[in-house]
Amino acid sequence: MQTVVISGPPGSGKGTQAGLLAKYLGFEHISTGDILRREIEAGSALGQLAKAKIDDGNFVPDDVACKIINNFIKENRHIKGMVLDGFPRTKLQCVEFDKLIKQINIRRNICISIDVEENELKQRLLNRNRHSNRPDDSNIEIIEHRLRLYQEQTKPVTDYYLSKNQCEIINGHGSVNHVFESIKTVAKKYIEV
Repeated sequence: MQTVVISGPPGSGKGTQAGLLAKYLGFEHISTGDILRREIEAGSALGQLAKAKIDDGNFVPDDVACKIINNFIKENRHIKGMVLDGFPRTKLQCVEFDKLIKQINIRRNICISIDVEENELKQRLLNRNRHSNRPDDSNIEIIEHRLRLYQEQTKPVTDYYLSKNQCEIINGHGSVNHVFESIKTVAKKYIEV
């Protein structure tokens, strides 16, 4: 199994690009946000915990995020690979994921980080809210909180993988197709297709 971590701030297009890359590589697209939103809709205990955090623009606890990924991998050891979107989201999650990688047959793990300027991110998130009705995209204060949280807790994910020579940063400005071409170029360097 091979894995690609798609990292970047809220509004950078992680979910869209992760879905395109998964389809291109024949990998599974794993979005922790989508998993948590399904749990919220189902009214599960995990969903109730997640809802309180997500609606305020916060992350679920590290142990919850790690458990989601751990469970998915245990149930899907046969797959060719995964494109992870929304995990790891903190340095601690990176460390825990590295431990998991050592336990199971993950041959390669790389990070592709999408870089977009903050003003552009705010505009994208406000625009997205018009179509998605997501509470965490509806309010500029929550958006600014999410962007601060990204800088404090998630940007270190990129730094972690850069320090291990397992990360490349791409420019997230431009059309979806333009950004995807840059991502494909990076993926081809590291992933056996």
